Amino acid sequence: MGQYKKVRGMHDIMPEEIEKWHFVEKIISETVNLFNYSELRTPVIEEQALFERSVGMETDIVSKEMYTFQDKKGRKLALRPEGTASTVRAYIESTLSSLDGITRLYYYGPMFRYDRPQKGRYRQFYQFGVELFGGASPFYDGEVIEILNTIISNLGIKDVYFDVNTLGCKDCKSRYTEIIKEYVLSIRDRLCEDCKVRSEKSPLRIMDCKNPVCGKLTENIPSIQGVLCQECADYFTTLLGYLQKKGIEYNVRSNLVRGLDYYTKTVFEVFLKEDKNAIAAGGRYDLLVKELGGKETPAVGFAIGMERLLELVEKKAPVRSKVYIISMGEQAKQLGLKISGELRKEKIPVEMDYDEKSLKTSLKRADRGGFGWSVILGEREIEKGVIVLKNMVTGTQQEVQRDNCAQTIKNIIER
Repeated sequence: MGQYKKVRGMHDIMPEEIEKWHFVEKIISETVNLFNYSELRTPVIEEQALFERSVGMETDIVSKEMYTFQDKKGRKLALRPEGTASTVRAYIESTLSSLDGITRLYYYGPMFRYDRPQKGRYRQFYQFGVELFGGASPFYDGEVIEILNTIISNLGIKDVYFDVNTLGCKDCKSRYTEIIKEYVLSIRDRLCEDCKVRSEKSPLRIMDCKNPVCGKLTENIPSIQGVLCQECADYFTTLLGYLQKKGIEYNVRSNLVRGLDYYTKTVFEVFLKEDKNAIAAGGRYDLLVKELGGKETPAVGFAIGMERLLELVEKKAPVRSKVYIISMGEQAKQLGLKISGELRKEKIPVEMDYDEKSLKTSLKRADRGGFGWSVILGEREIEKGVIVLKNMVTGTQQEVQRDNCAQTIKNIIER
């Protein structure tokens, strides 16, 4: 064991895992491209105040989990704990916010939270997200939910449903906050310490508490449906109609609020049936762009934790299309170098054995390395003008004419 170990809460993604990551990443990017979303990449370091103002000072992310530090000039910076605030900042700072119409963006990359490490949850984790700016219709909320549902379906994950709710507009949310404040007065002393603070500063977040005692105490809080203005009620009804039309299974959960301060109107989470851990979540945040210094802009989006998603994707056997070239003798090695170049031009992954080991040893290496095929070159093959192509899965082998062998190998592999 080496002297140095990875920092607690961080994780390495090893070669045997990375093919599954690539598979999931490919499905996600192909799906969002079908909806005409464009990729945005933001820095992992932002001003600390960006997250304090957007996510909320009283959220666990900001108050407990954010990695913060001062740089050499004393500026307060943070490793990004989530992607929406950075995307909004980039949207405002760029020319995108000055354009009329709808801006559809997606991001992908590492996020950082000082959370308690556990299976599938790390302090550096990867997140994929979609953000749509400029669309005020509930059909845009439906579109991002549809994208998320399509990604999950395309990954072969079955038996999922969406929990959806509405927090209403700013005025509805304010009225509902007062109802919650009044409701918790009689139970405040029995709430957890965090919820006692929330009851004064961010009452809605009491409903997002994971403490089972708080969950029991607050299960009879009145639904927001009773205080929605007509416009917000109609908005939510239209969204549910969109989900029904698209065949997306959903459940209206009246205590769903999400744990971030910036949400208004629609909020949603997606779950596997019989599993209480959300796969992904999102919602609408019409006030955030203006709050961070831009012009008033409606917006909606979602985020997926990649580690959580990968747990649910069935591990597929890798397609063994890689070729391992085994050369015996200097002349064979020179020919192998030429063939390797020809195969790479045909987009076939190739590795060459330079170590002059025995054929048996080299074939063992090819098998352990997950290669589907081996090209064997020796004096006999050079004299005959052929190569030997061995299928590492079935053990069968055949001679292939040396001339134009790369194209022939490609055709055999593709069959």
